[in-house]
Amino acid sequence: MAGDASVPRSAEITRLRMKLPNNRDGFDATRQAVLDLLAPHQPSAKLLFSVELVLEETLMNVIWHAYTDAAEHWIELDVQVDPDDIVMSFEDDGVAFDPLQATEPALPNSLEEAVPGGLGLMLVRKYARLITYRRSDGRNHLTLRLARH
Repeated sequence: MAGDASVPRSAEITRLRMKLPNNRDGFDATRQAVLDLLAPHQPSAKLLFSVELVLEETLMNVIWHAYTDAAEHWIELDVQVDPDDIVMSFEDDGVAFDPLQATEPALPNSLEEAVPGGLGLMLVRKYARLITYRRSDGRNHLTLRLARH
């Protein structure tokens, strides 16, 4: 994986900072690094599911929708474990997008009406205890807090 990844291996380490390119190539290594960070804290299966879902939905939304050119861009990820929450912060130089202002998608009335995609943001909102967003110096700053308990 390109970028500067530091993977913690100690129970005392409660923070992970990574830079990954705006493509899917680094996702699996990023996912594993986050799981390695959480492992010493003995997360529940429910918390692991929530973290993985939020991580994938957020990164894939940035990779697929944030850039209007084909150039390489970098996404910064900062994951912290505190006594109450897993705090995931994402920073990118893509187009401005405030997920707090996005409207909820209309849910289908039946399986026949359902189409794949479009529900990721709704799921992220469901699993995050708190979401903050700001745009500063041409960069998106998104922070999500997921309750540990």
